[in-house]
Amino acid sequence: MDENDLIIVATFDFDWQAHMAQGLLAEQEIPSTLDNEIFASLYPIGFNTIGGINLRVFRRDADRARDIISKSQL
Repeated sequence: MDENDLIIVATFDFDWQAHMAQGLLAEQEIPSTLDNEIFASLYPIGFNTIGGINLRVFRRDADRARDIISKSQL
């Protein structure tokens, strides 16, 4: 396992939730990226069947990121 691998730390049903979580991480200087964000806007009906919007961070930041997101109650 490489500490620079991007891993999923959270999955959201709505883009606003994903962006809020990403903003919380950015405030703590944790870089992140979102997967499936474009699909959510193009295919809002049935979007959750592809798994939602995934928030990914570097493996080295995963524990901190999960802690921040869980405390945010998103």
